[in-house]
Amino acid sequence: MINHRPEKRIATSSKVLTEYLAFLQDHQCIGQATIEVRRKDVAAFLDDLKDRATPPKIYGLTANAIHDYIIKSTKLLSRASGKQLNSSIRSFLRFLHFRGYLNRDMAPAVPTIATPQLASLPRVIPWSWTKKLLSAPDKRTRRGRRNYAILQLLVTYGVRIGQALGLRVSDIKWNEGLINFKSFKRGKPLSFPLQKDVAQALLNYIRKDRGNAPFPQLFLTVKGDHQRPLSVNVNLKPFLKSCHKLDDIKSKIHGWHSIRHAFATRLMEQEVPIKTIADLLGHRSINTTFIYTKVDLPHLRLLACEWPEVLP
Repeated sequence: MINHRPEKRIATSSKVLTEYLAFLQDHQCIGQATIEVRRKDVAAFLDDLKDRATPPKIYGLTANAIHDYIIKSTKLLSRASGKQLNSSIRSFLRFLHFRGYLNRDMAPAVPTIATPQLASLPRVIPWSWTKKLLSAPDKRTRRGRRNYAILQLLVTYGVRIGQALGLRVSDIKWNEGLINFKSFKRGKPLSFPLQKDVAQALLNYIRKDRGNAPFPQLFLTVKGDHQRPLSVNVNLKPFLKSCHKLDDIKSKIHGWHSIRHAFATRLMEQEVPIKTIADLLGHRSINTTFIYTKVDLPHLRLLACEWPEVLP
């Protein structure tokens, strides 16, 4: 399975698409990162509809057309990408009904794609590469010092990128030697000892760059003279992608989650109990953590049966 979608002609000029995106931002207060995902999914859907994509022709949209598009589009998608596409199309169809472009809610026409929860493997990079990623930021610059501090949080604690970017100054308990992370994606809040490397990276960034800026958020923008809080939806992927092109890495896996997967896989290799791993990752259900047992090769080998000899 693949995690990306084929490039399609984007119907950016569609009136109904423009209205939908404004609705998401102004009425549902959805983050820019999610809006961008919705835009791409819905634009591809409208492109597939062709001349039926504009009012009033969209009024005649049928359940069969919706069903066939989802089945066709999800064939080459990963489980996560397929679920994301379904969510985007359902959201758009509800908007069309709300605005009167459809005479009834067509969201139920979007089929549920049955996919086993543990059907895929986590996209893992070797743990040694995570240490090499720390050498990528140029710590002589404001941006480099900030990004190095963010990477230290991800590598040391295995938290999600949203938890790192959402960190507040008050979440660092210097006197107690603790650092707290808010819950994210229905996970649990986390509290860890403040490790020496993390503390040094954070202090270096705060003293040289952040200073006493009047914001509760820890990480701020570095472009221009006026700093502002760094959004949890900010696109730092170009930076991470450049890190993965280092001579010592050359990885095709560019997602932030690969660091979290590497963190969890390393714990599994060290035979840390899976309940402990679930707690460290902030998983509310241990079932979410079981996916890492699929890359625990030493223990999987113990379960493998010997191939019976072929009798002459």
